[in-house]
Amino acid sequence: MTSLTSADIAHLRTGAQFLACTIDPTSTYIYAEMIQSAMVSGQVQLVDVESLDPEDLVVATGMVTQGLFIADMPPVGDEFLSCISAIETALSRKVQAVYSLAAASINGIVPLMVGLQSGLPVVDADPMGRVFPLISQTTLHIGEVGISPIAMMGVTGERAMVEAPNPQRAETLVRSLVTELGGWAATAMYPCTAGELRMHGVRGTVTRMIRVGEILDADESVENKYRRLIELLKAVRISRARVQHIESLSRPTGLGLPAQPSSMTLIDETTGQIIRLEIQNEILLVLVDGAVAAAVPDIVTLLSPEYGTAVSLDDVGVGTVIDVIAIPAAEAWYSAPGLELAGPRAFDIPLDHPRRNA
Repeated sequence: MTSLTSADIAHLRTGAQFLACTIDPTSTYIYAEMIQSAMVSGQVQLVDVESLDPEDLVVATGMVTQGLFIADMPPVGDEFLSCISAIETALSRKVQAVYSLAAASINGIVPLMVGLQSGLPVVDADPMGRVFPLISQTTLHIGEVGISPIAMMGVTGERAMVEAPNPQRAETLVRSLVTELGGWAATAMYPCTAGELRMHGVRGTVTRMIRVGEILDADESVENKYRRLIELLKAVRISRARVQHIESLSRPTGLGLPAQPSSMTLIDETTGQIIRLEIQNEILLVLVDGAVAAAVPDIVTLLSPEYGTAVSLDDVGVGTVIDVIAIPAAEAWYSAPGLELAGPRAFDIPLDHPRRNA
């Protein structure tokens, strides 16, 4: 068990943003500052799933949003404790540790606050290894670990409990309830044993966010930061390119995803190649002169060539020069069930991932 420091939280915040650059970082920064302030009187304990009893009950905590930025109406503070209590009541068991619903963006940092409030350790694992838009898109789903019961508490303190054995059906119900609850909800879900999380989760993801943050926050050259990221993450710099065109509502899409599709066209600064990014909640596809360079579930992020910092899509405009970086996801996502759940076709992009037949 490791006690995290205030510096660890700052680095984790940077790493969480790097792994979800398309998402506005304001809420992540607010939560990080809250945690650093609260650490004056408490500690966040990070624990490897191996050190837990295999039968210990662990639960995923995370925010689910639908049209309301958390920064616009921050939580009061008791929401996650209420959700954990509801899970314990429903299962007649005590939760022994919490883990992140997604080790990126705000959900990469939420469990640390929950750990401070509850005294529970935070498990160095999650069921995505990145961030996906749907709560059904998890490695636990691939491993047939149940998602429910799901405890929820919304903006005004109203509560709900969802019991749906099918994760995709649970996604539909939870998303509808989030809208009714005011635009966001604190949630606790995927209650499972530590043994199940060990077998089907993605391990070491909190530590990975901290290490990424240490690299990006370091006072050193951008090229050195890239070298270290490539070594740590097997990252690939696809292109350094200038944005030429941004298009909203760029393609038809099915129902169920919480954001509208958009596209971005860039020109490589060195080769003149045309780079195309297809975006919906995240960067789903990177084409270089029409050839697939990266595709979901690959993690695609954008960095500033000048500073080596993550660039939010909200800060990108025509004329902006950015580095397009691709990182492989957890191996489970490249299995046939993983690609069915979170490959390009799951996002209405009619192509197979290059690794489908690998």
